[in-house]
Amino acid sequence: MYQLNEILENKIINKLVEGFERSPDQLNEPHESDAEIIQVGELKLAITTDSISEEISTGLYHDPYLIGWMIVTVNISDLAAVGAKPIGILISEIIPKDFSEEKIVQLQKGISDACKKYNTFVLGGDTNEGEKLVLTGTAIGIINSGKMLSRIGSKPGELLYSSGKLGIGNAYAISKLISKTNSAINYKPNAQTNFCSIIVKFASSCMDTSDGLISTLDQMMRLNNVGFEITKSSEKLIIDEALSYSKKLNIPPWLLFAGQHGEFELVFTIPQNLKQKFLEEAKKNCYKPVELGKVIAKNEMKINLNEELVYINPGFIRNLPYETKGDINLYLNQLLEYDSELRKAREFNFTSN
Repeated sequence: MYQLNEILENKIINKLVEGFERSPDQLNEPHESDAEIIQVGELKLAITTDSISEEISTGLYHDPYLIGWMIVTVNISDLAAVGAKPIGILISEIIPKDFSEEKIVQLQKGISDACKKYNTFVLGGDTNEGEKLVLTGTAIGIINSGKMLSRIGSKPGELLYSSGKLGIGNAYAISKLISKTNSAINYKPNAQTNFCSIIVKFASSCMDTSDGLISTLDQMMRLNNVGFEITKSSEKLIIDEALSYSKKLNIPPWLLFAGQHGEFELVFTIPQNLKQKFLEEAKKNCYKPVELGKVIAKNEMKINLNEELVYINPGFIRNLPYETKGDINLYLNQLLEYDSELRKAREFNFTSN
């Protein structure tokens, strides 16, 4: 059985929160949901907070408009993953002295446009001066349906879906941090605020792909003590622009699932007997969910590589950014080496049989 503490990020979080007393009104335990769920009388309140700091300092996000868009999107996506309707967001902005007036205007426009997109509002916040640009958002939402979504609930035999095709987040990260081609990938993800109202009716568990598909599934696997098989071909699950880009750079497409910069789709599980009703309602509302595979009883993860299900080690993939200590080129090279090892093992098994 995979343990949560085998993942360095989980271990750090557990250490940070071990001295905190839990609210008796909080419905989720640590790691169990994308947003914190608080029972307030008959009301379920969803609250989440996230910052954009490392993404700016590494050069992943440099466009002020995108930074503004993302500080809203990353937080609203967490609300969507628990089935909450956004009330609004509080934003803290630490702005350096040399940040031009033009950049500030674009930053605020990104925030404003994102709020309009998600039909929500900036409720307030804080502004300070500092050495580096850092934005922090705290979003608040209400769960109206009575049913909350969490990362808990996946059962063997259920179907695994995504709210849309994947891979654009990691393709963008490669274009910015590795190949340095700033305009290679058009990246402006949307939180799935509308689709979540349908997902919540049918899904047994849900999580957003802010950290990429494999990290998402690994966390769900550890929390539910189940496994996942991505039975569909990677090329059928990746958005066309990202797929073309990976082929251009000769990067195996499935590695667009392995990197830890996502596209903010929702990944969720659905009982097989609800599949038809779910697809009918999704179609009626013009949504196109993508079937990824299924939940299995064995605590492991397999992915379709050239029409063959191959076991992968998601713990290795999740811990790799910490092990490589921020060296982006080393990180990518080790992922490529891991892909090579998988292919050699497949060839060996094939010739042995």
